[in-house]
Amino acid sequence: MGKRVSLEELHQYILNKTSQIRTVSEEMKEIQVGFNSKHVAWKADHDAALERLVEAVLARMEEVGPELKGRIEERVAEERRIVDERRQELRDTLIPQVQAEVDDLIKKGRTVVEFVREENPRLDEREEQLKAKWAKLEGELTVLNERIRKLSGCLGVVFNFLKINKLDRQRQRVIGQMYEVRSQLRDVRQEWQETRHVADDEEDRLQVRWQELTREVAQMQGELDYLEEASNRENLALRRAVRHVIDNLKEPIPCPAADVKADLDGMVTLNIQTDDTQGGLGVASGLIALLDGIIEGMKRFDQSVAGLVTEQHMHSAYLKRLDVDVPDDVEAFHAQWEGLAQKVRDDGRLCENPAEFLNVVLPEFEGKVSEAAIRGAFESLGRALSAATSQWG
Repeated sequence: MGKRVSLEELHQYILNKTSQIRTVSEEMKEIQVGFNSKHVAWKADHDAALERLVEAVLARMEEVGPELKGRIEERVAEERRIVDERRQELRDTLIPQVQAEVDDLIKKGRTVVEFVREENPRLDEREEQLKAKWAKLEGELTVLNERIRKLSGCLGVVFNFLKINKLDRQRQRVIGQMYEVRSQLRDVRQEWQETRHVADDEEDRLQVRWQELTREVAQMQGELDYLEEASNRENLALRRAVRHVIDNLKEPIPCPAADVKADLDGMVTLNIQTDDTQGGLGVASGLIALLDGIIEGMKRFDQSVAGLVTEQHMHSAYLKRLDVDVPDDVEAFHAQWEGLAQKVRDDGRLCENPAEFLNVVLPEFEGKVSEAAIRGAFESLGRALSAATSQWG
């Protein structure tokens, strides 16, 4: 039986363990950054050395010895198949697909132009109708203003009050109609501006995409034209075979040419380094995701515990204070974090030696932070908490 703690102590226990897990995660993230930096540097050296060595081997194929030459010749058949598949894919699938998208963009562009042409006469006609209506109302207003002016002279306001009042009401109606016409004119012009703006944006988008696809088609067509020549396909298959064999060397290989042999041995080291850093990056990312998942699970579990603490304080008059028995397997699971943090704390040395990380540190995590162990710890603590809260009935 594990130790017995109060709800408040359990809350603090979870916070402490979450902090320890976060420390391990942060150390792992530093290692990830280091691996990424090393991978970029080593990959650049690797790729440059690989290209130089490929050219050297192609130029001196008869000097590299039977073992390397035999591996290359064995690989050529597979590379011929890959190259021919690429040629067929370009000819039968990729170029037709992109060309179809280009044709579709052209149709869409025509549709945009046609839409603008259709909208332009409609809006022009509507604007002319409103302008004519405005002119008519403006004329009516002029007549009414003149009639009111004549009736208002000298003592006319007194004797023609009723007539003036009637004309003024008519005048106000005309002014109201003119306001409405002006608003409609503004709406028509705004609609035209928006239509033109939307059309221009769509045309720009289509033009940019059309240019991208046109370049893509040109590049693929150039590649296909190259691959249509049998001699080009054979040269490419041989070059790819040389690159594949050299890029996958993990141990020294005999080679009579001393200078090429030295470069091949250096390539072995670079291959191992880049593979190790790439492998370390993948493993580090997976472990970080796993640790962050545990942290999130701990936070959610603690929310439940914190809620129970609050409830116990609020209703302390009639709720019994709870104690929780933390199981042994939970304590064992959470006792490992300080040790794991120590394992990954020397991130500078580990970044320089990714193989050590993969061969020494990784097994520590795989053995102690497995999915089964994580699930078991959460489920066990969950059962303990449920057993404690059952006392509240």
